Amino acid sequence: MSDLTFILKEKPKFTLDMSPIIPEKLSGLNQTKIKKIKLIYGKESLDVGELFEISGKAGECISIEKSCDKLICVGKNMKKGSITIKGNVGDLLGQSMNRGTITVKGNAGSWVGTAMTGGEITVIGNVGNFTGAGLPGDTFGMNRGLIHVHGNTGDRVGDQMRRGMIFVHGNAGDYCGSRMHAGTVVILGQVGKYPGDSMRRGTIILAKKPKHIAATFKSCGNLKMQFLRLFFTQLSEMKTDFSVLNKFGPLTHRFLGDLSRNGKGELLILQAMDRR
Repeated sequence: MSDLTFILKEKPKFTLDMSPIIPEKLSGLNQTKIKKIKLIYGKESLDVGELFEISGKAGECISIEKSCDKLICVGKNMKKGSITIKGNVGDLLGQSMNRGTITVKGNAGSWVGTAMTGGEITVIGNVGNFTGAGLPGDTFGMNRGLIHVHGNTGDRVGDQMRRGMIFVHGNAGDYCGSRMHAGTVVILGQVGKYPGDSMRRGTIILAKKPKHIAATFKSCGNLKMQFLRLFFTQLSEMKTDFSVLNKFGPLTHRFLGDLSRNGKGELLILQAMDRR
Protein backbone atom coordinates (compact mmCIF):
# COMPACT_ATOMS: atom_id res chain seq x y z
CA MET A 1 0.00 0.00 0.00
CA SER A 2 1.41 3.40 -0.98
CA ASP A 3 1.66 6.13 1.64
CA LEU A 4 -1.10 8.69 1.83
CA THR A 5 0.56 11.61 0.06
CA PHE A 6 -0.38 15.30 0.17
CA ILE A 7 1.24 17.48 -2.51
CA LEU A 8 0.88 21.21 -1.90
CA LYS A 9 -0.52 22.87 -5.03
CA GLU A 10 1.01 26.29 -4.36
CA LYS A 11 2.62 28.13 -1.45
CA PRO A 12 -0.08 29.60 0.84
CA LYS A 13 -0.12 33.32 1.57
CA PHE A 14 -1.10 32.71 5.21
CA THR A 15 -0.30 30.07 7.81
CA LEU A 16 -2.07 26.74 7.35
CA ASP A 17 -2.89 24.65 10.43
CA MET A 18 -2.07 21.03 9.54
CA SER A 19 -3.02 19.48 12.90
CA PRO A 20 -5.95 17.43 11.46
CA ILE A 21 -3.55 15.60 9.11
CA ILE A 22 -2.30 12.82 11.39
CA PRO A 23 -2.65 9.03 10.93
CA GLU A 24 -5.21 8.42 13.71
CA LYS A 25 -7.59 11.10 12.40
CA LEU A 26 -7.42 9.87 8.80
CA SER A 27 -7.63 6.15 9.52
CA GLY A 28 -10.49 4.53 7.61
CA LEU A 29 -11.27 7.59 5.50
CA ASN A 30 -11.31 7.51 1.70
CA GLN A 31 -9.92 10.30 -0.46
CA THR A 32 -13.33 11.94 -0.92
CA LYS A 33 -13.75 12.39 2.83
CA ILE A 34 -10.15 13.45 3.32
CA LYS A 35 -10.49 16.18 0.70
CA LYS A 36 -13.42 17.67 2.65
CA ILE A 37 -11.51 18.02 5.93
CA LYS A 38 -11.33 21.67 6.96
CA LEU A 39 -7.97 23.32 7.63
CA ILE A 40 -7.62 26.70 9.32
CA TYR A 41 -6.06 29.03 6.76
CA GLY A 42 -5.28 32.44 8.24
CA LYS A 43 -8.65 33.65 9.55
CA GLU A 44 -10.62 31.33 7.27
CA SER A 45 -10.92 27.58 6.69
CA LEU A 46 -10.51 25.68 3.44
CA ASP A 47 -11.02 22.07 2.36
CA VAL A 48 -7.90 19.91 2.11
CA GLY A 49 -8.75 19.24 -1.54
CA GLU A 50 -8.46 22.96 -2.39
CA LEU A 51 -4.88 23.06 -1.17
CA PHE A 52 -3.42 19.60 -1.86
CA GLU A 53 -3.35 16.92 -4.48
CA ILE A 54 -3.89 13.58 -2.74
CA SER A 55 -2.79 10.07 -3.66
CA GLY A 56 -2.50 6.74 -1.87
CA LYS A 57 -4.61 5.27 0.90
CA ALA A 58 -4.95 6.23 4.55
CA GLY A 59 -2.81 4.12 6.85
CA GLU A 60 0.06 4.48 9.29
CA CYS A 61 2.26 6.60 6.99
CA ILE A 62 1.68 10.13 5.66
CA SER A 63 3.89 12.06 3.24
CA ILE A 64 3.69 15.83 2.66
CA GLU A 65 5.47 17.04 -0.47
CA LYS A 66 6.41 20.52 -1.73
CA SER A 67 6.00 21.70 1.85
CA CYS A 68 6.86 25.23 2.96
CA ASP A 69 7.22 27.27 6.14
CA LYS A 70 3.55 28.34 6.08
CA LEU A 71 2.51 24.85 7.20
CA ILE A 72 2.27 24.90 11.01
CA CYS A 73 1.29 22.40 13.71
CA VAL A 74 2.26 19.40 11.57
CA GLY A 75 1.95 16.25 13.70
CA LYS A 76 0.20 17.99 16.60
CA ASN A 77 -1.18 15.45 19.12
CA MET A 78 0.12 12.58 16.97
CA LYS A 79 -0.13 9.20 18.72
CA LYS A 80 0.98 6.67 16.10
CA GLY A 81 2.46 6.17 12.64
CA SER A 82 4.84 8.41 10.74
CA ILE A 83 4.83 11.70 8.87
CA THR A 84 7.51 12.51 6.28
CA ILE A 85 7.82 16.11 5.11
CA LYS A 86 9.69 16.88 1.89
CA GLY A 87 10.60 20.55 2.04
CA ASN A 88 10.49 23.11 4.81
CA VAL A 89 7.86 23.35 7.54
CA GLY A 90 6.68 26.06 9.91
CA ASP A 91 6.33 26.48 13.66
CA LEU A 92 5.04 24.01 16.28
CA LEU A 93 6.16 20.84 14.51
CA GLY A 94 5.17 17.83 16.62
CA GLN A 95 3.45 19.88 19.30
CA SER A 96 2.13 17.60 22.08
CA MET A 97 2.91 14.45 20.07
CA ASN A 98 2.84 11.24 22.09
CA ARG A 99 4.15 8.51 19.79
CA GLY A 100 5.26 7.97 16.21
CA THR A 101 7.95 9.60 14.10
CA ILE A 102 8.19 12.84 12.14
CA THR A 103 10.96 13.37 9.57
CA VAL A 104 11.60 16.72 7.90
CA LYS A 105 13.79 16.74 4.80
CA GLY A 106 14.34 20.46 5.05
CA ASN A 107 14.21 23.18 7.71
CA ALA A 108 11.69 23.67 10.52
CA GLY A 109 10.46 26.75 12.38
CA SER A 110 10.38 27.52 16.09
CA TRP A 111 8.86 25.53 18.96
CA VAL A 112 9.71 22.12 17.49
CA GLY A 113 8.46 19.40 19.85
CA THR A 114 6.93 21.73 22.41
CA ALA A 115 4.99 19.75 25.05
CA MET A 116 5.80 16.44 23.35
CA THR A 117 5.46 13.40 25.63
CA GLY A 118 7.01 10.75 23.38
CA GLY A 119 7.92 9.86 19.84
CA GLU A 120 10.78 11.05 17.67
CA ILE A 121 11.30 14.15 15.53
CA THR A 122 14.17 14.30 13.02
CA VAL A 123 15.01 17.48 11.09
CA ILE A 124 17.64 17.13 8.37
CA GLY A 125 18.11 20.90 8.09
CA ASN A 126 18.02 23.77 10.59
CA VAL A 127 15.38 24.72 13.15
CA GLY A 128 14.34 27.99 14.76
CA ASN A 129 14.23 29.09 18.40
CA PHE A 130 12.77 27.27 21.43
CA THR A 131 13.34 23.70 20.23
CA GLY A 132 11.74 21.37 22.81
CA ALA A 133 10.77 24.37 24.93
CA GLY A 134 7.52 25.26 26.64
CA LEU A 135 5.17 27.84 25.20
CA PRO A 136 4.68 31.11 27.13
CA GLY A 137 2.73 30.27 30.28
CA ASP A 138 3.60 26.56 30.21
CA THR A 139 5.24 25.03 33.27
CA PHE A 140 7.34 22.59 31.27
CA GLY A 141 8.69 22.06 27.78
CA MET A 142 9.10 18.62 26.22
CA ASN A 143 8.39 15.71 28.58
CA ARG A 144 9.97 12.58 26.99
CA GLY A 145 10.83 11.77 23.40
CA LEU A 146 13.75 12.53 21.09
CA ILE A 147 14.41 15.58 18.92
CA HIS A 148 17.26 15.01 16.45
CA VAL A 149 18.53 18.02 14.48
CA HIS A 150 21.20 17.52 11.81
CA GLY A 151 21.72 21.25 11.25
CA ASN A 152 21.72 24.28 13.55
CA THR A 153 19.23 25.50 16.14
CA GLY A 154 18.33 28.95 17.43
CA ASP A 155 18.16 30.31 20.96
CA ARG A 156 16.81 28.58 24.08
CA VAL A 157 17.05 24.97 22.99
CA GLY A 158 15.38 22.85 25.69
CA ASP A 159 14.03 25.79 27.68
CA GLN A 160 11.98 24.40 30.63
CA MET A 161 12.64 20.85 29.38
CA ARG A 162 11.26 18.17 31.74
CA ARG A 163 12.47 14.87 30.24
CA GLY A 164 13.73 13.39 26.96
CA MET A 165 16.70 14.20 24.77
CA ILE A 166 17.62 16.82 22.21
CA PHE A 167 20.57 15.97 19.96
CA VAL A 168 22.00 18.70 17.69
CA HIS A 169 24.82 18.04 15.20
CA GLY A 170 25.32 21.72 14.40
CA ASN A 171 25.40 24.93 16.42
CA ALA A 172 22.97 26.26 19.03
CA GLY A 173 22.18 29.84 20.01
CA ASP A 174 22.18 31.60 23.36
CA TYR A 175 20.62 30.23 26.58
CA CYS A 176 20.82 26.60 25.52
CA GLY A 177 19.11 24.46 28.18
CA SER A 178 17.80 27.46 30.07
CA ARG A 179 15.44 26.70 32.99
CA MET A 180 15.80 22.94 32.45
CA HIS A 181 14.08 20.72 35.01
CA ALA A 182 15.62 17.46 33.73
CA GLY A 183 16.50 15.67 30.50
CA THR A 184 19.55 15.71 28.25
CA VAL A 185 20.73 18.16 25.59
CA VAL A 186 23.68 17.24 23.35
CA ILE A 187 25.28 19.91 21.11
CA LEU A 188 28.16 18.92 18.82
CA GLY A 189 28.72 22.39 17.36
CA GLN A 190 29.29 25.76 19.00
CA VAL A 191 26.83 27.12 21.56
CA GLY A 192 26.13 30.76 22.31
CA LYS A 193 26.14 32.60 25.64
CA TYR A 194 24.86 31.40 28.99
CA PRO A 195 24.12 27.70 28.44
CA GLY A 196 22.12 26.23 31.34
CA ASP A 197 20.89 29.61 32.58
CA SER A 198 18.58 29.04 35.61
CA MET A 199 18.58 25.24 35.13
CA ARG A 200 17.56 23.14 38.15
CA ARG A 201 18.52 19.65 36.98
CA GLY A 202 19.42 17.88 33.79
CA THR A 203 22.55 17.43 31.69
CA ILE A 204 23.92 19.56 28.86
CA ILE A 205 26.69 17.79 26.92
CA LEU A 206 28.84 20.05 24.75
CA ALA A 207 31.54 19.00 22.28
CA LYS A 208 32.98 22.53 22.24
CA LYS A 209 33.61 25.04 25.01
CA PRO A 210 30.85 27.68 25.19
CA LYS A 211 31.54 31.31 24.42
CA HIS A 212 30.58 32.22 27.97
CA ILE A 213 29.64 30.26 31.11
CA ALA A 214 27.82 32.16 33.86
CA ALA A 215 29.61 32.77 37.17
CA THR A 216 26.78 30.87 38.88
CA PHE A 217 28.21 27.57 37.59
CA LYS A 218 30.90 25.92 39.70
CA SER A 219 33.78 24.20 37.96
CA CYS A 220 34.39 20.65 39.20
CA GLY A 221 37.48 20.28 37.06
CA ASN A 222 38.31 17.52 34.59
CA LEU A 223 36.71 14.21 35.53
CA LYS A 224 36.58 10.73 34.05
CA MET A 225 32.86 10.03 33.92
CA GLN A 226 32.69 6.40 32.90
CA PHE A 227 28.92 6.43 32.43
CA LEU A 228 29.53 8.45 29.26
CA ARG A 229 31.10 5.39 27.60
CA LEU A 230 27.94 3.38 28.15
CA PHE A 231 25.70 6.30 27.21
CA PHE A 232 27.54 6.97 23.93
CA THR A 233 27.60 3.26 23.07
CA GLN A 234 23.85 2.98 23.61
CA LEU A 235 23.21 6.03 21.45
CA SER A 236 25.44 4.69 18.66
CA GLU A 237 23.54 1.40 18.69
CA MET A 238 20.23 3.27 18.54
CA LYS A 239 21.23 5.48 15.58
CA THR A 240 24.35 5.36 13.43
CA ASP A 241 24.20 9.19 13.25
CA PHE A 242 25.16 9.21 16.93
CA SER A 243 28.36 7.23 16.35
CA VAL A 244 30.23 10.55 16.08
CA LEU A 245 30.27 10.47 19.88
CA ASN A 246 32.66 7.51 19.82
CA LYS A 247 35.58 9.87 19.27
CA PHE A 248 35.03 11.30 22.75
CA GLY A 249 36.20 9.54 25.88
CA PRO A 250 34.98 9.67 29.45
CA LEU A 251 37.17 12.71 30.22
CA THR A 252 35.05 15.84 30.54
CA HIS A 253 35.15 19.22 32.26
CA ARG A 254 32.11 19.35 34.56
CA PHE A 255 30.33 22.48 35.74
CA LEU A 256 27.57 22.31 38.40
CA GLY A 257 24.68 24.77 38.48
CA ASP A 258 22.78 26.95 38.13
CA LEU A 259 23.67 27.80 41.75
CA SER A 260 21.51 30.94 41.62
CA ARG A 261 18.51 28.56 41.48
CA ASN A 262 20.01 26.00 43.87
CA GLY A 263 20.36 23.98 40.71
CA LYS A 264 21.83 20.49 40.51
CA GLY A 265 22.22 20.46 36.76
CA GLU A 266 25.48 19.97 34.94
CA LEU A 267 27.40 21.19 31.92
CA LEU A 268 29.75 18.55 30.53
CA ILE A 269 32.37 19.79 28.07
CA LEU A 270 33.74 16.74 26.26
CA GLN A 271 37.39 16.06 25.58
CA ALA A 272 38.32 14.22 22.39
CA MET A 273 40.29 11.01 22.91
CA ASP A 274 43.99 11.06 22.13
CA ARG A 275 44.45 8.20 19.60
CA ARG A 276 48.21 8.55 19.22
